[in-house]
Amino acid sequence: MYRIAKPISSILAALLLLGSCASVTPESPDKPEGGTVVSDTLTAQIPLAAASKDPTGAEADARVTDAVTSFSERFYKEAVKRTEGNVILSPLSLYYALALTANGASGETGAEFEAALGMPTDELNEYLYTLTNKLAASENSTVDVANSIWGNAANFTLSPDFQKVAEAYYSAEAASLPFDSGALARINGWVSEKTDGMIPHLLDELDPESVMVLVNAVLFDGIWEEEYEEEDVSKGTFTTADGKALRTDFLYSTEYGYFETDGGVGFSKPYKDGYRFVAVLPDPGKDVNDFVSSMDLGTILKSAYDAHGKCLVSIPKFEYETTLGLNDAAKALGVNRAFTDSAQLGGLSADGIDNIAISEILQKAKVILNEHGTKAAAATGVVFNTTAFRPDPTPEVYLDRPFFFAIADADGIPLFMGTVADPTK
Repeated sequence: MYRIAKPISSILAALLLLGSCASVTPESPDKPEGGTVVSDTLTAQIPLAAASKDPTGAEADARVTDAVTSFSERFYKEAVKRTEGNVILSPLSLYYALALTANGASGETGAEFEAALGMPTDELNEYLYTLTNKLAASENSTVDVANSIWGNAANFTLSPDFQKVAEAYYSAEAASLPFDSGALARINGWVSEKTDGMIPHLLDELDPESVMVLVNAVLFDGIWEEEYEEEDVSKGTFTTADGKALRTDFLYSTEYGYFETDGGVGFSKPYKDGYRFVAVLPDPGKDVNDFVSSMDLGTILKSAYDAHGKCLVSIPKFEYETTLGLNDAAKALGVNRAFTDSAQLGGLSADGIDNIAISEILQKAKVILNEHGTKAAAATGVVFNTTAFRPDPTPEVYLDRPFFFAIADADGIPLFMGTVADPTK
């Protein structure tokens, strides 16, 4: 296909947050070399193959670009189905979080991760290792990637193999602490720090029964290659889909990245260090959601990066944030088994047992675009719970079929008894 200098999701800035600044050195039980661990009916493959290797890195090529672009397009189309109004999200942030999690997956669960991500996990590790370092090497724009893993000290020991892979390939830090209000404050404080205050908190609550939280985050603060002058900013009218006219500040400029695409026209505008802002205006009468549902992201990006045509453009100044629950979107992308009692994620745990499943994936993101540039951040959190040896679930008694009842006194003496066969009569 083609090669893009930087993934467009880095323009919107993903944020890969995984936890604390402390390191965990969990105890590891004796395990047969290269074999399996069996406990009752729970089995997991160990050790993790990637833990025996050192990162060598792999430069971005058409294969990984296609994989990330395809994932980004599918993710965005799924996510916007469940949102209204303004949307800001980071496909790259979710991609990183799922890729890191995939290192602890095996069997059909691992196959689902690889199918969703578009390539084998061991190859992705090398590509993302190089990409992370390249993003951090920007001179004028800020692109900070942070990774960490939070384990619940009360009920979970992180796999040493998984920790080694996370540290080596993803620069991930790890911490073990009780999942209480203090842990919630530390996680959210770390998110705020790594996003420069853009995301003050990621988690509203932390279930003390959860076993691990993996968070992915990227902060982007890009400066326009040519910043706007005071005379380039003036009031204009923005018309909403329902015809409402809004007066707001617009940034006016001449650009040399005009392109046409199926259903609309667009342009690219450069930031310093090779990043770009890419925008598409749907054809008159075409709803933007309809455009998104049928767009070909790869074609749009190729057109934007190849374009050199002159055009006059205006961009409204904007600032907003989005909170998304991503369970349904992840399942629509093909990651299903990891959410069930059949999840094969034993590679995350020191005991190697497949009794862990994803309970929640969520993402918070914020963007600010003005005359100086664009600042954006996103934090993606993956929360894991146990699936085996749980306490019995809370009983449920729904009187939705014929039932018996009694009315008794304080000593248990029945005063009335009856049967309800049809509550409507």
